[in-house]
Amino acid sequence: MPIRMNAMDANKILGKKLTRHFSMIQAIYIMGYCSIFSYAAVFLLARGFTNSQVGLTLTLSSVLGLLVQPLVASFADKTKKLSLRSIVAVMLLIMILFAVLLYIIPKPVLGVGILYVILLTFFATQVPLVTTMSMDHINNGVPINFSLARGIGSFAYAILSIGLGYLVDDFGAGVIMLVNIALGLLGLVLVLSFQKAKRSGDDDVGGEVKPTGLLEFAKNNKRFIGVVGSISILFFSHVTISTFMIQIIENVGGSSADMGMANSIAAIVELPAMALFPLLYMRIHNAGLLMKLSGVAFIIKTVVTLLAPSVFWVNVSMSLQFFAYAMFIPASVYYVNEVISGADQNKGQALMGMVMGISGLLGNILGGLMLDSRGGVSFMLTVGLGVSVMGFVMLLLIDRSKRVIR
Repeated sequence: MPIRMNAMDANKILGKKLTRHFSMIQAIYIMGYCSIFSYAAVFLLARGFTNSQVGLTLTLSSVLGLLVQPLVASFADKTKKLSLRSIVAVMLLIMILFAVLLYIIPKPVLGVGILYVILLTFFATQVPLVTTMSMDHINNGVPINFSLARGIGSFAYAILSIGLGYLVDDFGAGVIMLVNIALGLLGLVLVLSFQKAKRSGDDDVGGEVKPTGLLEFAKNNKRFIGVVGSISILFFSHVTISTFMIQIIENVGGSSADMGMANSIAAIVELPAMALFPLLYMRIHNAGLLMKLSGVAFIIKTVVTLLAPSVFWVNVSMSLQFFAYAMFIPASVYYVNEVISGADQNKGQALMGMVMGISGLLGNILGGLMLDSRGGVSFMLTVGLGVSVMGFVMLLLIDRSKRVIR
């Protein structure tokens, strides 16, 4: 006699299925970040850019991303004609087009720079929308393991980070755009085949919360905006360490190979940390508290990096990514889910995603200036530590989130 599956069992099976699917999407996107952002300098220098022009290109992309992300997120919250999948798919197609143009157009620097800025902007704008694709299911009670999926993405980053280096050595920097095109096509298939979730505001029911405009959202969520600002300051040291890792490694006698190993360690430890996050969250049910704990880890990581006398100790500091960045990413996603209404989820996730854009804008400019000063790496890390401590104190004072009762 056949056993009928109850609704709870069916939901668990759906959760596992969507977790596998979303893990593949995350792997594609984090590998995309590796090729587009981490190898940006390699590609642009090969196209005749100077170091200053590379820095300017990345800074302009951060500025444009900060302007475009909330606008696209607000549109995604309000539109009923296009699903999140469709919006992301359109942006992926545009990215593929620009990657093709960057592959076939070697010069001039200005033209390549404009194309690359647009490519980076479209990539950064998609990330919070992809995050919301999974959170919509979670809000509907489907147990997608977001943090595990994100951790698998970090593991994929570590693999591509090493492999792409060998490909560039063998075939030249142009292969970076070929990888981007391939990732874009795979991402297109995975995004369009991801099961659509019912979103808050899909049904025109009287009394249901409707999405708000950007200005109204900011007015109604002043504390959340303050939290985003404080985290942007807290992240300052993280950005300077990530951007100027080669200078930090060389300062303790290391090489580019040592830098690759340090980055791989940081990426690899993210997988177990993110996989364990749901268990931790189930016990605490307070994403704000978990963000603060990760903030402590960011500060300790900066201190260890500042005091590191050798490559070994830099690697030790990178292993602290387990408690810092790897815990912060899922905690920040769950935090938005806790404090922002479902109708405004895209705007909330986009604004939280802008943290790295704001930190990158400040860190890339000021970090470079500090490195060129007499103080060098030590001066940059000391200032970074002070700025991050200030951001952490602001987070403690501004956030008032409490344990969520489930």
